[in-house]
Amino acid sequence: MKTADSDDMRPEYDLRGGVRGKYAARMRKGYGVRIHHEDGTTTERYYPGPDTPEQRVALKRYQERALERLAEFLRRAQQVGPKSAFEQMATEAGQGGLMYQSDFGETPCVCLRLPTGGGKTLLAAHAIHSVATHWLGGARAMGVDAPVALWLTPSETITSQTLNALKTPGHPYREALEAVYGARLAVCDLSEVAQIPPPEWGRAAVVIVATIQSFRIAETSQRNVYAMSEAFEAHFKAQPPHRLQGLQTVSAADVAGHSFLTGADIGRVKTSLVNWLALQNTIVIVDEAHNARTDLSFKALASVRPACVLELTATPIPKRANVLVSVSAQELQTEDMIKLPIVLSEHLTGWEPAVFESIQRRNQLEIEAQNESDYIRPIVLFQAEPQGGEMTVDKLRAHLIEHEHIPEAQIARATGTYKELVDQNLMSPQCPIRYVITVEALKEGWDCPFAYVLCSLQMVRSAKDVEQLLGRVLRMPYAKPRTRPALSRAYANVVAQEFAEAADALADRLIENMGFEALELAAFFAPPQGGLFDEAGAPAPAPAALPILKAAFANAPNLPAATNVVSVTGEAGGVVVAVQGLVSEETRVALVAAAPTKKEREALAERIERHNAVVTGLLAPASRGVVFPPLPRLCLNQQGELELIERQTISSLAQLDLMAHKADLPGFKLAASSESFEIYMEGAKVKVARADGAQGALDAVPTSQTEADLVGWLDGKLRSPYITQIQLQRYLGVLVRNLIQESGLTLAGLIRARFQLVQSIERRMEEIRARSVAHGFQLLLDEPEAITASFDHAFRFEANRYPARPPFYRGKWQFKKHYYAQIADLKGDGEEYDCARLIDAHALVRHWVRNVPQQQTFSFWLPTSTDYFYPDFVCELTDGRVFVVEYKGAYLDNADTAEKQRIGDLWAKTSGGKCVFLMAYKERDGRNLQAQLDVAIG
Repeated sequence: MKTADSDDMRPEYDLRGGVRGKYAARMRKGYGVRIHHEDGTTTERYYPGPDTPEQRVALKRYQERALERLAEFLRRAQQVGPKSAFEQMATEAGQGGLMYQSDFGETPCVCLRLPTGGGKTLLAAHAIHSVATHWLGGARAMGVDAPVALWLTPSETITSQTLNALKTPGHPYREALEAVYGARLAVCDLSEVAQIPPPEWGRAAVVIVATIQSFRIAETSQRNVYAMSEAFEAHFKAQPPHRLQGLQTVSAADVAGHSFLTGADIGRVKTSLVNWLALQNTIVIVDEAHNARTDLSFKALASVRPACVLELTATPIPKRANVLVSVSAQELQTEDMIKLPIVLSEHLTGWEPAVFESIQRRNQLEIEAQNESDYIRPIVLFQAEPQGGEMTVDKLRAHLIEHEHIPEAQIARATGTYKELVDQNLMSPQCPIRYVITVEALKEGWDCPFAYVLCSLQMVRSAKDVEQLLGRVLRMPYAKPRTRPALSRAYANVVAQEFAEAADALADRLIENMGFEALELAAFFAPPQGGLFDEAGAPAPAPAALPILKAAFANAPNLPAATNVVSVTGEAGGVVVAVQGLVSEETRVALVAAAPTKKEREALAERIERHNAVVTGLLAPASRGVVFPPLPRLCLNQQGELELIERQTISSLAQLDLMAHKADLPGFKLAASSESFEIYMEGAKVKVARADGAQGALDAVPTSQTEADLVGWLDGKLRSPYITQIQLQRYLGVLVRNLIQESGLTLAGLIRARFQLVQSIERRMEEIRARSVAHGFQLLLDEPEAITASFDHAFRFEANRYPARPPFYRGKWQFKKHYYAQIADLKGDGEEYDCARLIDAHALVRHWVRNVPQQQTFSFWLPTSTDYFYPDFVCELTDGRVFVVEYKGAYLDNADTAEKQRIGDLWAKTSGGKCVFLMAYKERDGRNLQAQLDVAIG
């Protein structure tokens, strides 16, 4: 790696995190540099160029879904308020009864829940623009091109990491912001805020990174952010008095703590950082929000008067956080963000075999990595014992060097005493480190997807912070699929007193501290090679022995009739019941009832649920290497070549001509008063309270801007791949003219409401495009000979590509034929549940999948004129055919159902007899659901 350590090559950082001079171009190509700090220390960093794997970062589908949900929530909050918007969306997502908890009145406060490894920081960087556009651009500020964001973290270490990332050119976090704001971007810490000149606020997007502790204190006079500051006096000049109302004022405690204040200053508005932020409609991002969910923390946030609060965490506090989006571990695995399963080896004979196996595993993985196109150097994380233990950091290092013959350069210690990871770029091919020894120092502020093996030498039940180390080995290098199966898994060697202890202990950490779901346990752990997996890492046909659940009781439970998988053994003080494999519902009820206290009954019920989840995972066809047959997809036959009919294909069918439609916005109008500004959009009302009531009549005052200026601004916001710029500009020009001349709106009013105007025009343009696409699609269906179901563009359900997300199926019925361990989007009762049970019990069904909606890459879909149609169930029949079922419940005779029926029938008809489609109803033509299934496939 090249380095630059002479004075003339040193990078110069300005307030916005940019790099000036000749060094900037070289950094963007990928460059190593030594950065000299004022305290005399030196930091070496590697900046990837555009062609390096780190640079190619795109949002994953679950991250896009999170941003889409956030945008939809904010749009609704403009119209009905955050409480109603949140509860509406919760009901629509099948979580009716989920109540919105308000700490900030009408200020939106919602949480995005992502498990460890889900990319929360990247999502937060993208979310700033979403909030600015859909909330600040609407109900709060009548348009925000340059928002202010206060980004709060739980520690100084994470603050430093986040700040450096957001300042570094080429880093994905910074690129997310630069893609929107370009050079109009300032990233700073608290000490740098005052350096931003007052004119820059409102021109440049400002992101301030700080710890929550900087604001969290009962007595505000003891925090600099609340203190009077001469550096901020210029920011408060020329502020009208009404804007300063409600801000913090100088108290007696402030006077006592500052020599330049006197009693005459008491009651005066503080020229403080917090007061300045309170004037900026600040977006507050709370990272690791579970650490900040205290009354003191949220009182501190209230002093900033946030415009919107967005929490991000893996473990939201129940009944406190408004969880808008919840991402599952399976979604992360499906998108190649994390390595699963964890190949777990428990060592009952001490630390030495655990160390040896970890070294051997790492060596094997490095050989496997030679076959990857990306550079990967697998790393072992050793968790040594604290001082006084048998195998401390220094003793382990000596053992690795003297007995395992590991070169010293390959070992780094990361503890309170040793900081040998400082200035190391572990992703660099020039870095020799392959082993990292710590105790708990990696708790925060360290990350490397090359970590593959965790070796904890502490007893697993007592090991502190093991989840932090486990989180490091779960991350997938480059967030890309690996070609070698062994490199798609994580590995853990732990010291335990008995088998199954480690799995239970690590499962507790994954669930309680890392945001994973108990019902996902099936995907978490796998036995070491020689068990379920062969030497190449491929799954074996079936498990040789299923896990055993053991429970001790003072008296023998009243169990159902004895089976070969349940045994009762007398031991001192009572009996031990052992159940191998799935615990049946009858056995579960009996075991739970035998526990003496409510707390023990709840704990045992949870243990059984986890045990059954693991067993279900081991027995699932996908886990056992069973291949689900491919499904043909509808294709367009164009001169002998088959093209998959997808969104782009359908969109191309539209003969879109905006000028063929009247350039108007039905329902859009403005109503100004002395106290408020109201916008009516398609029948919905957005009310904007003004800080300055005297400005209500300003919309009638002529403006120096012209209609062409407004059209040019709208053109920049409304670019579309479906419309030429010339056509768009012409349409916008006519539309603006019509709104002024025919609807009686003023140019000044339209400019003030330009963000709402954009939203309304977007909807209008989408309506026109949708009608054009629907017309073209119907013309295509009228020529069915041009469409065929082809295996040339087949869809396949793959073993580790099932993005199930909460809420998972938790019903008591144990499905036996579902292809995956988990069943997505299925309640434990209701008509769809009844349909799933009939499918699972049908003699002609070999396997089936609950198809996950809105997953274009990982689910089966059929095209429609408006979007994709995701049938509810996809089945493999015993005769090799594929059977697709869309369940409708009551018979519905509408255009949407008719189109889906037509598409499904066409898909089955053109499949050459290999596919069957059924639009199923609770009852139709005198047949119940069972009869409809029989007729369709019998």
